[in-house]
Amino acid sequence: MKFRAITAKLTLRTALHVGTGSDTETTDDLLRRDVRGRLLIPGTAIAGALRSIATRLAPRFGGSPCQAINNQSSSAACQCLVCQLFGDVNPREDSDTATAARLLVYDAVLDTIPSLTIRDGVGIDRVTGAAARRERIKFDYEVLPAGTVFKLRLEIDPKLPDEPKLLPLLAATLAEWEQGRGAIGGRVNRGLGAFTLNEVQWIERDLNQAKVLIEFLHHGPPWHTTDGDRTWLTNQVQQVRAWVEPYQGNDPVARSWVLAEFTLAATGPFLTNDVAQAGRSGFDHAPVFAAYEQGAKPVLPGSSLRGALRSQAERIARTLATFSAWDNGKNMGSRKTAFLTTCPACNPLTTKTDDPVASCNSFIKALLKVERQSQKNFCGAVLSSNSFIKALLKVERDTFEQKGAEEKLCLACRLFGSPWNGSRLRVEDAPFVGDKVTLKVLDFLAIDRFTGGGRDTAKFDAVVLWQPKFRVRLFLENPEPWELGWLALVLRDLHDGLITIGFGAAKGFGQCRIEDGAVTLGIIHESDFPLSETNDQEPAVQQAITAKQQLLQSKGGMSGVYRTLMLDPATENDWRTLVESWIRAFNVTVKEYKHAFGLKKDSYFDEINGTWLPDLYPARVS
Repeated sequence: MKFRAITAKLTLRTALHVGTGSDTETTDDLLRRDVRGRLLIPGTAIAGALRSIATRLAPRFGGSPCQAINNQSSSAACQCLVCQLFGDVNPREDSDTATAARLLVYDAVLDTIPSLTIRDGVGIDRVTGAAARRERIKFDYEVLPAGTVFKLRLEIDPKLPDEPKLLPLLAATLAEWEQGRGAIGGRVNRGLGAFTLNEVQWIERDLNQAKVLIEFLHHGPPWHTTDGDRTWLTNQVQQVRAWVEPYQGNDPVARSWVLAEFTLAATGPFLTNDVAQAGRSGFDHAPVFAAYEQGAKPVLPGSSLRGALRSQAERIARTLATFSAWDNGKNMGSRKTAFLTTCPACNPLTTKTDDPVASCNSFIKALLKVERQSQKNFCGAVLSSNSFIKALLKVERDTFEQKGAEEKLCLACRLFGSPWNGSRLRVEDAPFVGDKVTLKVLDFLAIDRFTGGGRDTAKFDAVVLWQPKFRVRLFLENPEPWELGWLALVLRDLHDGLITIGFGAAKGFGQCRIEDGAVTLGIIHESDFPLSETNDQEPAVQQAITAKQQLLQSKGGMSGVYRTLMLDPATENDWRTLVESWIRAFNVTVKEYKHAFGLKKDSYFDEINGTWLPDLYPARVS
């Protein structure tokens, strides 16, 4: 028998939150701790993140898709490569073919407690553009700071099947983490949980040798050894690359990714408010820092940037839909009807279906509530709308999701996520660039609208960052061409100063520009290149296809099992052609989109006291 294990160091690139759901007077969501009070990442969280990547990678190496991908409910064991490694996805006690996990994943425990911080979250009001004031969308949570290092420990069960692709699949999965594409914990799409894996080593001991066995029994597993094979991961990944093959089908397997990195440079005062830091400093408003200790640097929370990007993305999509409805309608009534049936971006903060630009979540909850009422005898009682989602019977939720939740979501919810569909777009916390942090103290005084003078008891102050720079990292997995075009338009607006980040937009805060941009596209196979080739007889499409072919012929690199193509001066024109094709794909997608439910109300196409708002503010002026 052999003892086989993998050890590595997991270094946080951004803050981490692995919550418990428990709250205190200090925060709404505490970090997870063991019975001794030590902070940890549970082995279940690590195994779940690994399994998610492996499930998408395995079909690209000739393995059969897992039942978790194709939503096939079967009484038989799955027996795919992933289930052989991590255990059957649908274990049954009465099945003699089910497989237990052959990869043992240990908790990653911290022996020392680093400086913890409290993060605040708040929604953006889509009408005013300011922070929404409702208590239901204000929350906070405890996080571990970036730079914290965990020890990763994986053990291979001796009963692992003798399948030649199992360990290479595990290596390809770990390579994704080694290349910095890993994320773990909660709120990963909003900036948290990004990390890099390093110092990966393969440890193997032959316990059939008496001396080795005695040493193993005396000292225990050699977790702290440094003589492991550090070339194992590279060698295994090179073997996997030879197995890559095209994948036909629409299953959510690994195909491609896009990484955009740039420096976000503020042109003036900049502030993302931290309530806890403000309380510590004695000011009414203070910026977010990576830690509550002297010398800590500011950080731009990914949630702040993501919220601003989504708000602008929604505005772009609704503007295009408004123009289309305006041009195609003969009167205000027909224009309103056209917009309500084609609006591609909802307001995710609304809770009622009759709210202007109502959220997809409100329509889905209403739909499921009707279905639940029709099964009242089975359910026993109809729950209130507030507790409905939490108490929804699993069979009902699974049935709905198998029908396809994404088809009922607007384009914004498909790209940026919703309660029913996670997002493939990750906006990481952006670290401060540079050594010197410049702070300024500003005083504010509200104006009395009656006297024109200063209003009593309305004075407040703030500590703001002056012209800071942050290094931003956006990662989109399996991008569709229209998604890339949409993001290109949003980033263009960010660079042009049409998007403000953080607190005080009305006061001139948060104006930024983009510097030192870099774009990397990763594809497993040439057939995975994100390009819509419909109407390939059109000159513009032919140009995009030519640009794609020239990029594929250019010198690229390798990152894990992915081939990488980077934006550089030699390929800039080809990239420009591709971006234009992606934007055209976005325009076509918006034009062809039909709302799954049909909105009931809009804040622009609205009639008040017999007067249509578009009559006062027309969408187009001749």
